[in-house]
Amino acid sequence: MADKHYPWRTAYLNALRELPVIKHACEAAGVDRSTAWRAREADPEFADAEREAMEEGIDKAEAEAFRRGVVGFEEPVVDKGRLAYRYERYVDPEGAEHYRPMLGDNGQPIPLTIRKHSDTMLVLVLKGRRKKVYADRTELTGAEGAPVQFDETTRSARVAQLLALAAQRKTQQDDFGDLA
Repeated sequence: MADKHYPWRTAYLNALRELPVIKHACEAAGVDRSTAWRAREADPEFADAEREAMEEGIDKAEAEAFRRGVVGFEEPVVDKGRLAYRYERYVDPEGAEHYRPMLGDNGQPIPLTIRKHSDTMLVLVLKGRRKKVYADRTELTGAEGAPVQFDETTRSARVAQLLALAAQRKTQQDDFGDLA
């Protein structure tokens, strides 16, 4: 078995913690997706460790989405295609007013930034955490706002249609296996 020749599992799990994408983790560990899939199928402990690593990665992504939505992030200001810098005002010994670029600890000019917030990221976090309050909902009503009425024939046909759709999805899932 490949595991005895190359201990890839630790690198794979660490990569999942950083970026919860199976393809990325396989590339980082230098193994094929099928190797990871076979290991997951054969070893329940590894499957549990993979799920835990994936959850850690997703938690990290969720925290970053929340940070971008609430705390925000600094975006550089670009003016006429060029990066803008921060300036400070000073008065020379003759009393004339001048401006010079502000310099950082490394002696380089400090870029001008503006704090931005991602409303989309915040909405996604809230929808995920507070589904009852923020989830999209659709309400169906019948004529003049009354409840939708189904006769037994229509109801039976709809149930049969939904069962057929569920069976079709189950077959597709079995055909494709784990798409993660």
